[in-house]
Amino acid sequence: MNALWTAYQFHIREQIRTKGFRITSIVISLLILGYFAYNHFSSNEEEVLVTVINTSSYSIDEKGLKENIEGLKLTTKELKDSEKEKEKIKEQDLDDLIIIEEKGSVPVVNYFYHRRPDPTVLFSFTTQLQQQYLVKVSTEQALSPEVMNQLFQSIPVEEKMLAENNGSLGLVYVFIFLMYTFILMFGQGVAMSITGEKSTRVMEVMITKIKPIYMLFAKILSSLTAGLIQVSVFFLSGYLAYLIGWINKEQFDIVGFTLDLSQINAGLIIAFIFFFACGYLIYALCFAALGSVISRTEDLGSVMGPVMVLVVGALMVGIKTMMDPTGGLVTFSTYFPFFSPIVAYSKFVMGEISTLELIISGGVLVISIGLISYAAARIYVKGVMVYGEKFKWSHLSAMLKK
Repeated sequence: MNALWTAYQFHIREQIRTKGFRITSIVISLLILGYFAYNHFSSNEEEVLVTVINTSSYSIDEKGLKENIEGLKLTTKELKDSEKEKEKIKEQDLDDLIIIEEKGSVPVVNYFYHRRPDPTVLFSFTTQLQQQYLVKVSTEQALSPEVMNQLFQSIPVEEKMLAENNGSLGLVYVFIFLMYTFILMFGQGVAMSITGEKSTRVMEVMITKIKPIYMLFAKILSSLTAGLIQVSVFFLSGYLAYLIGWINKEQFDIVGFTLDLSQINAGLIIAFIFFFACGYLIYALCFAALGSVISRTEDLGSVMGPVMVLVVGALMVGIKTMMDPTGGLVTFSTYFPFFSPIVAYSKFVMGEISTLELIISGGVLVISIGLISYAAARIYVKGVMVYGEKFKWSHLSAMLKK
């Protein structure tokens, strides 16, 4: 164990002291701070530029529109200017163009936008016109004030969510993004490090000083530690933005997903660390085993194909979990060890998994890591001393049997 600890200390110091690790930590931390700073300052200055061309007998209440559309800047034009306004939208100098016509006393709205419509703008305009149209029809039909009040009576809607957690999609999105990025960065880094040591013949010197299996787990565990340190730095950057006041705790969202900071508690953090570490270990062991049987770094990409398919598959199923956490594929993936770190934790955050299911998923994951560790260790011990041979998948089964 002393040899394992010595190798672990060597690799963790080596990773933390590299310029790549430091530069990545600094750059991403600055990007996180920049993202929150931009959202904070731009939200107060953002304008919604809308042009209205009204050829109907209906009027537009600009004051009422501004109460419903935050940052609205309304401009009125003539019908002859419609083509110029459309060009402004194409060049993104204008957000929306509303052309109001009248056909048979009924108002008709033509809505033009660049790529994504703004439902708030469209709803606000159509609601005003709808109310005026109802007044006009009521007057023509000589309806009594009581009937008119009934027509304008809004339907009360009471929304009640039955899921345990609210605003949890943001947390799920952050976890999926971190897990996917972490596996790609540090998992492949383990494989490239092993292959690099083989190609430079450093492995032949190291293997005389320390057992190969110690070298394997020292590399994997040191990468896990370095990754957790880097993730902690990223979270501290977000916390710094919160202390500065760039994060609104009541209305905090990431790329459109609401994130409820009040949900973060000790249980959520413990589960995050567990599934994050297990998800990394199960893929890092596969990367390390395959990296040990390659003699040249140029051949690494072709061998890593199956593992990369699993990583992408885990990402896709994780995204599906956000939309359908009780589907058949998601249920299966909850216990499939290559997908369960993302899926099980996502369902846990969303309140869509029972305690028993969570324990079973975690137990299957731990057992799978043990079995993969045994297989990866056998492959690694034999693979690090194999040089020159072109890789064949049949070699793996031979190494496991020896």
